[in-house]
Amino acid sequence: MRRVLILLALALLIACAQEEGKQVNIEQSPFVGGTQGVELSFQDVRESVFDSGTDPFDVIVKLENKGESPVEKATARVELSGINPAEFGKTPQELIQNPPDDLVETRKDPQGNIIPGSPVFVEFRGLNYQKALAGAQAQFTLRAESCYLYRTRAVSKLCVRKNLLSPRPGGICSVSEAKQVHNSGSPVHIQNLKQTTRSGNKIGFSFEVANIGSGELYERNSNCDKTNRKSSNRAYLIVNTGLSGLQCTGLNPVQDGAEGWITLYGGRKQISCTQTISNPADYEQLINIEAIYDYSQSAQTNIIVKSSE
Repeated sequence: MRRVLILLALALLIACAQEEGKQVNIEQSPFVGGTQGVELSFQDVRESVFDSGTDPFDVIVKLENKGESPVEKATARVELSGINPAEFGKTPQELIQNPPDDLVETRKDPQGNIIPGSPVFVEFRGLNYQKALAGAQAQFTLRAESCYLYRTRAVSKLCVRKNLLSPRPGGICSVSEAKQVHNSGSPVHIQNLKQTTRSGNKIGFSFEVANIGSGELYERNSNCDKTNRKSSNRAYLIVNTGLSGLQCTGLNPVQDGAEGWITLYGGRKQISCTQTISNPADYEQLINIEAIYDYSQSAQTNIIVKSSE
């Protein structure tokens, strides 16, 4: 619902700005911003336990949505690795869990106050090292890996002038310059948006999609499957200018925009677009860019198993 209200507000700004000479002012970011998504950490893990099935213990993983995309519990999961499940009295499937609740996003209210989301805890209960150690103790690495569906939303402005090839000096905006981009809090950002003039009725712009977080990017709904290389470093991209006649390399034209799958190489992907201007006038046009993807992050700790004899 909040996302719908934001889009409606942006649409209203566009409608008001398309009168000649009016400027869309988005210099103050509508987002909290930041480079984080869902952060995970271990909560009160015991430093040591005993062997021979005598000392059951729990592993609690804390999830905090520090970005601005809500995450439904069905689209997120946490997996424990680094230990042999059978040795700790578990099956492999028992070490994979969805969070018990949705992960509410961090958000900014109309007064500019930042409201953080509440943490959610994933509980792996009753682990118990079954074997008898040959020595006094053994150390194991315990790793928690998360996978969650996430969205990046970005807003910028394009410049439209009556005369694109020879605009009058001192106009409302420049058709050939780098543009400011505001990103929602997320590990993937839209960067380096630059606009140029292509012809008397066309403008061009390019931008980069970049993974600037600490985790790994995967195709949406892939469950961050590391065994499928085709799903790695992929995202679904939606570019909406609110104008017909948009063409972007590698994307499919749709009403008021273009969309499609992209693959990042070296953590980045550059997109180039051409926008036809049917009704030239002097105004700034909001552009909305959205990336949808699965994202994986991890946290690690150690646990020591001691001999009970």
